[in-house]
Amino acid sequence: MWPAVLLCAIRGVRRDPRWWLVAGLVTGVALYNKLLVVALLGGILVGLLVAWPRRAAQDRTRWPLATPWPWAGAAVALLVGLPNLVHQATHGWPQLAMGAALGENNAAEVRSELWLFQLLTLGPPLVVVWLVGIVWLWRRLPTLRFLVVAYPVLLAFTYAAGSQVYYATGLLAVLFAAGCVPVAGWARTAWRRATVTALVVLNGASCVLISLPVVPVGELAETPVADINSSAQDAVGWPEYVRQVAAVHAALPPADRERAVVLTQNYGEAGAVDRFGPELGLPPAYSGHNELWEYGPPPRTATVALVLTEAPGAWGTRFDSCTQRARLDNGVGVDNEEQGVAVLVCRDPVGGWDAVWPGLRHLD
Repeated sequence: MWPAVLLCAIRGVRRDPRWWLVAGLVTGVALYNKLLVVALLGGILVGLLVAWPRRAAQDRTRWPLATPWPWAGAAVALLVGLPNLVHQATHGWPQLAMGAALGENNAAEVRSELWLFQLLTLGPPLVVVWLVGIVWLWRRLPTLRFLVVAYPVLLAFTYAAGSQVYYATGLLAVLFAAGCVPVAGWARTAWRRATVTALVVLNGASCVLISLPVVPVGELAETPVADINSSAQDAVGWPEYVRQVAAVHAALPPADRERAVVLTQNYGEAGAVDRFGPELGLPPAYSGHNELWEYGPPPRTATVALVLTEAPGAWGTRFDSCTQRARLDNGVGVDNEEQGVAVLVCRDPVGGWDAVWPGLRHLD
């Protein structure tokens, strides 16, 4: 959605100001996905305030903020997004609460990895392209300098929020697209075309290696791929983990198996249990993580819980008894979030599920 908003804004500046209305429409729709698009609007606003070439003699274009069109676009965005904004406001602004929770958990990692991520996100061999795009926009297209200013504004927002490292990626992709124009103009001789082609092929190969599951899972831990791409780590071990949970469940007395459920610490574990568990005889998964908490607690008849947790000691006050029966191991040495997680068998929630369930809610 961000590149679409930016495309409309660029056309609003350089072609027809009515494109600002389309930018507002796209922004309003984007609000139903994430409120984060407001940060992009803030970057555009700062860029137009700081970098518009109002005194450039060669520029005859009126300053967009002095016309009604961007403000009309903002009104369209507000009108289209209003139902979602009303819902957010009347439900405690859950997206803002989620962002705050992400910032609390991720800030240190985001702030240390933010700069490296800018180099890796489009592929290391083609870093020069988006850098060229920044220079080209600033020097050759003064009315689009607001894009160059918006980028550090969004980086500063990402750093301050500390929620997720990829928040500025939508604008980075536009700067990359801008860089493709002068690079294509430069590559007019055979050796230049060969150089660009080689970089594109090398970039594609590196992106495939980093982004797609082409490295054999048994060798992943021996490569830097898992450290570069956390999704590669997160994709490892789910069938093995669920089999290990199922083995603990199978070892319970028959009466306990009938009244057992699985409590997971996050939606990944819950999804794995519900995907692979039924064929192994596992009961449904429950979790207090994010929106899963809204689905409610286990039934009152479920008095035995197989608890997946990184903090085994925290569960003794929630149940009459808890015993550790296993630790998850993916068997290939990949140190993901589930590696080493304890599997507890806990009995009889203290005060029943109505008393225990509210304390299991967590956002991250």
